[in-house]
Amino acid sequence: MDVEATARPESRPGLTRRQAVVTLGVVAAGSAAAVAVVAANSTPPAKLRMPSSSTLLSADLLLHLARRASFGLTPGLAAEISEQGPEEWLESQLDPDGVDDPVLDDLLTGYPLIGKSVEELRALSTTEWRAASDELVEATLARQLWSRRQLFEIMVDFWSNHFNVTTPLRATLTAKPVEDATVIRRHALGTFENLLLADAQSPAMLIHLGNAESRGDDPNENYGRELLELHTVGVEAGYTEDDVRDSAYALTGWGVGDDGLFAFSADAHYTGPLQVMSWSAANAESADGLAVGTDYLRHLAYHKSTARHLSHKLAVRFVSDDPPETLVDSLAASFLAAGTAIVPWLRTLFSSPEFAASTGQKVRRPLEDVVASVRALGIGPPPADRTSGIEALLERSRALGQAPLGAGAPTGYPDVEAGWLSTSAVLGRWNVHRLLTTGSFDDFDYPGLVATVQSVEPETQGELVDGLCLMLTGQTFQRSHRRALLTFLDADEDTPYDEDAVSGRLPDLFALILDSPYHLLR
Repeated sequence: MDVEATARPESRPGLTRRQAVVTLGVVAAGSAAAVAVVAANSTPPAKLRMPSSSTLLSADLLLHLARRASFGLTPGLAAEISEQGPEEWLESQLDPDGVDDPVLDDLLTGYPLIGKSVEELRALSTTEWRAASDELVEATLARQLWSRRQLFEIMVDFWSNHFNVTTPLRATLTAKPVEDATVIRRHALGTFENLLLADAQSPAMLIHLGNAESRGDDPNENYGRELLELHTVGVEAGYTEDDVRDSAYALTGWGVGDDGLFAFSADAHYTGPLQVMSWSAANAESADGLAVGTDYLRHLAYHKSTARHLSHKLAVRFVSDDPPETLVDSLAASFLAAGTAIVPWLRTLFSSPEFAASTGQKVRRPLEDVVASVRALGIGPPPADRTSGIEALLERSRALGQAPLGAGAPTGYPDVEAGWLSTSAVLGRWNVHRLLTTGSFDDFDYPGLVATVQSVEPETQGELVDGLCLMLTGQTFQRSHRRALLTFLDADEDTPYDEDAVSGRLPDLFALILDSPYHLLR
């Protein structure tokens, strides 16, 4: 396709959907994802320029907070934040127990297995074990889509990715749903110290990284290594292979009993002096192995390198792929000063000038795009007894490479734009947008595109475009991008709005807006 031709609407009676997406997409802020969009269709002319993403999205702090502290705008979220006030809304999100969530609570009754204990799950058949794991993944997606406790769900996702246990995995079918409820969700806004200790005693983690079989005479170093590299101090701390060895030794005997619960076996614990960086223990008695391991984990939780490692990761999640060192420093100081408490840490983040200045510096990952699209379109959940649409949406997310809880490596899913460069993934996102705007997922509560347009009350095609852009992305588009949408409608700004003429193009028009960088960026 000739990109130059898209700039000359008189040469044809309007843009095809793909042509319009290219016209919109190639200006995605120098975004590599936008380059992939173009690569799928044409070679852009050398004179084509891509403006900075910082000039593309509105710098309105309310919208910025809504994009970053939720999985995406809904038709009513900006008004809710405005009515409460951004600071008050953020405080309510930091206290999720105080946020009523009746719609989600009703939907979750369709997933009865996720609330069961290990004992209850182990009493079921192996088929039901797999069903429990599947329910967890679907319920995780449903919570991201429709929970009113949005920041809590983001932090659940953040910690699930940090302490990654691939789901579903045969060895942890009964353990992972319990870990989600009693470790990740219980401590997501608590303290990192308690979260780390709970995770280290989680059968799901111990099985997943092999520590359940680690003995003093035959240690498995997987968990001891990932504990340092991923969960706490990070490779920048400069630990050695000797440190990794003693990290593994310190936690020998930490395993899983026949009942599926955490159990410490003194017989399996290594004895002898231990040193991991600045921490040391005599470790003379095998019976002391639980206390030794706990002391070691607490030391790591408060280590200054842990504070920096986690703070950098948090800043990448909420600010930019390459966050300023000033922000990482202030977050690390806040983390330690608050005794690893997560809520004060988040307050430091959201009140920082670096956060306020980061508009447009993050690109939505595939799952985030899917969830944000459903939310932007105002699509409601299905009845609790008819969740096949959620299953279908989950499969679409999996095809895009990012199902909830599905990362295969201990590192979890990448949280930077470079980790998601794929032309096929961009096309896949477009297809999901089109499936959503055509009502292709069973039993979802679709508001109806015509009804949505009527709520905008447009008198002209220009007002239609502006109203839909504002509703779906929180802002109107820049002049050239607005022009591309009008050209797709074969209309001028002042062309009178004609419902009959436009109705057949509404699914593509809505999808085009979601295909744009205004939705891709957050």
